[in-house]
Amino acid sequence: MNDLFHQIRELRRRDERRSCAPDHVQELLLVTKVGEEACKAGEPYRRSKGWVTEGPVTATAQQARREMCAAIMAGLVALDRLCPDGDAVQVWDGCLAFGYERALREDTEAP
Repeated sequence: MNDLFHQIRELRRRDERRSCAPDHVQELLLVTKVGEEACKAGEPYRRSKGWVTEGPVTATAQQARREMCAAIMAGLVALDRLCPDGDAVQVWDGCLAFGYERALREDTEAP
């Protein structure tokens, strides 16, 4: 996981450099990019299913997967920015463990 956030940190540096924005604005840009990328990810998925295109498939599953990865990367970049002490790995691991335990419990209790 540390390798992942090492790479994420490099993506973050690139995004911050490209923005040419003041520090407090960079954070806002990184956080709002998550929603932007998430919305963008839905479009190729719909088109790969032929939805909203009146039937013809106008995107591949690979395109849909790549856009989903872009949205996830944007989220991890924003998380890294919001963790000034470099503890994004611990925050992510904690959230993932919580979600996993909750899903496991709910799935076990489900009829």
